[in-house]
Amino acid sequence: MSPPAVSVRTAIDVVDRALVLTKRHFWTLLRLAVIPLLAATGVGYWYGGVGHPPLIRALAALAAYSLYAILYAVTILGAWTLLHGQAVDVAAAWYLVYQRSPSIVVAFVLKMALVLLGIVALVLPGFYFVAIYFAVPAVNVVEGLGVRGSLVRSRALARGSMLGIIVSIGGVWVLAIVAANLLPVILTRLGVPHGTPLRFVVAMLWPALVVPFQCALAAVMYLELRVRREGYDLEQVMSSMPSAA
Repeated sequence: MSPPAVSVRTAIDVVDRALVLTKRHFWTLLRLAVIPLLAATGVGYWYGGVGHPPLIRALAALAAYSLYAILYAVTILGAWTLLHGQAVDVAAAWYLVYQRSPSIVVAFVLKMALVLLGIVALVLPGFYFVAIYFAVPAVNVVEGLGVRGSLVRSRALARGSMLGIIVSIGGVWVLAIVAANLLPVILTRLGVPHGTPLRFVVAMLWPALVVPFQCALAAVMYLELRVRREGYDLEQVMSSMPSAA
């Protein structure tokens, strides 16, 4: 008998639970995310613009995605720890992510490359990759999996629950992308010149508001699917995890 899938109704409940977690622990999650967020925003802002050669822009994009991989990994780990009723030890969380950073970065960059290629191709394949690899980089840091293992594990968890994942995680991605592209247009219409400090602040402020929720949502969905597929035993799994709290 196959485990019950995450329906649209359940997906909405998952979003609600992630919102509650984010409201309660916003500053804790943001504190984990702030260093790579600043670095990724700075790299994209100063080196990713049209004024630079294509190679520089490509390297800036790769560096930014690598930093976002670390950002999501450490913040999801924090959300995962909070879901288990434990306090977050920032230093321990960062050390664990540091130990697993090669697989975290490579798996996340591969995921994003597939998502972007899917969006460029027909749009819908992009959503497919967002859904099927929703648990990357969560599984890298929580379960200690390598690149291939994390991709396989995420596909196994997502199977049968694609619609629910797309509605929840995919929907938040769409809103975040729309806002990220709309804000510069608004600033231009308001007469804010390119390269000004205000643009950098706005470029950093929006992700700072969204990333804690995105990571909480990924952690809650990951937990939901583990419970449904494996009858996830919190005590047993937490006792076997390397300490991050």
